[in-house]
Amino acid sequence: MTNVVDAASSATTSPAAEASESATPATSATTIASIDEGRQLIDDIDIRIRALVATRKDLSAQVQALRAAAGGPRVEHGRENAIITAWADELGPRGAEIALAVLTLCRGNLP
Repeated sequence: MTNVVDAASSATTSPAAEASESATPATSATTIASIDEGRQLIDDIDIRIRALVATRKDLSAQVQALRAAAGGPRVEHGRENAIITAWADELGPRGAEIALAVLTLCRGNLP
């Protein structure tokens, strides 16, 4: 199965493609020599995060459409709860807040 993020990087040089270059989180912290270097690294990460969220939003819309076409609900609360739990387990209570924000963004307009 093709990784969507990897597939995007081979097809284009968009921000989504740039995000795919390091979609796997780093396992160790980077040491910086200056504030400017640190800020540039943070800006680069933010670009990749936005690109990944945009890709996630598109995929979520497609899944919602397929689920609705099959007669199911657009939102699957059990899955969303698992996503929130994973973010909270990894990042703590603020991770749950981030997960909720991402899920809300990716849901689109609910009826």
